[in-house]
Amino acid sequence: MPEAGLLAALIGGLVILALAGDFLVIGAVSLARRIGISPLVAGILIVGFGTSAPEMVVSLNASLRGDPGLALGNIVGSNIANVWLVLVAPALIMPLVVRQFGLRRSYWIMLAATAAWIGWTAYFPLTPLFGLGLLIGLIIYCLLMLWWTSDAVKKGIDVGLEDDDNPQGTFAMAASLLVGIIGLPLGAHLIVEGGVGIARQYDVPEEVIGLTILALGTSLPELGAGLAAAFRRHGEVIVGNVIGSNIFNLLGAGALVAMFGPTDLAPTFLRFDHWAMGAAAITLGLFVIPHGKITRLAALAIALVYCIYIYGLVNGWNITGEVERLIRG
Repeated sequence: MPEAGLLAALIGGLVILALAGDFLVIGAVSLARRIGISPLVAGILIVGFGTSAPEMVVSLNASLRGDPGLALGNIVGSNIANVWLVLVAPALIMPLVVRQFGLRRSYWIMLAATAAWIGWTAYFPLTPLFGLGLLIGLIIYCLLMLWWTSDAVKKGIDVGLEDDDNPQGTFAMAASLLVGIIGLPLGAHLIVEGGVGIARQYDVPEEVIGLTILALGTSLPELGAGLAAAFRRHGEVIVGNVIGSNIFNLLGAGALVAMFGPTDLAPTFLRFDHWAMGAAAITLGLFVIPHGKITRLAALAIALVYCIYIYGLVNGWNITGEVERLIRG
């Protein structure tokens, strides 16, 4: 068994991170509307950033501590978990209709970001120059989403953004922001402390901790939002939230980690996990491109794929090696 203090730090950090991320989103949206920012901007930018804030803070904290394996594992693992796990629970409650406004456009951007990440890291380490490119890509994505959505609103198209019928008071808004601002770095610090300690105690690679425990923990805001949307019968927004989160993870958290480069990736990413992240992106496209529906049966199949991924991760599968062996004949 791991030391009680390390386990408590890890679990406590995950709980604090999930709660703090939720409070930050609520408080930030209330503040944005109070100072005159439209629900459009609040919905696209602040909520999109807020649900990915745990990944960004944990990855930045791990990079500053000199633990790039945790940072990169958190980013890649979260993108895999968002597709192969976060979508499963809501889809088991109700089938997810994949017809949200701008979904295809955002999916192609997510696919391009995923391909850029995998392609670059296959040959080069993460560098500040690449991080700058990711950051510029994130800014372009945000501007495009604002432009597309604003144009659709002018044309009377329903873009799925709703006004807040129960706005927060000043004290509640300030309290939400304070909890989020303090809680995110505190939760990230506890998670990294506990994760690194447990990894070293059992000689578990930091990358594996990042790809599993940290990735699942920092995906809790997306999972919570997805379950809440499913219970309220707003399943059409869940896939959009997952796509947006994956874009912010790669272009936002990925940029932060790359800024502290050059950082070489551990072999497991190139041999196995990047294949899984690419496969997860393609899996999502099977439903988004034809405007399909994620049924309960499809959700169970996706959950099985995620279990196979975890098994392969733990047992050190090497897909790159198998592909090279097939090419050589």
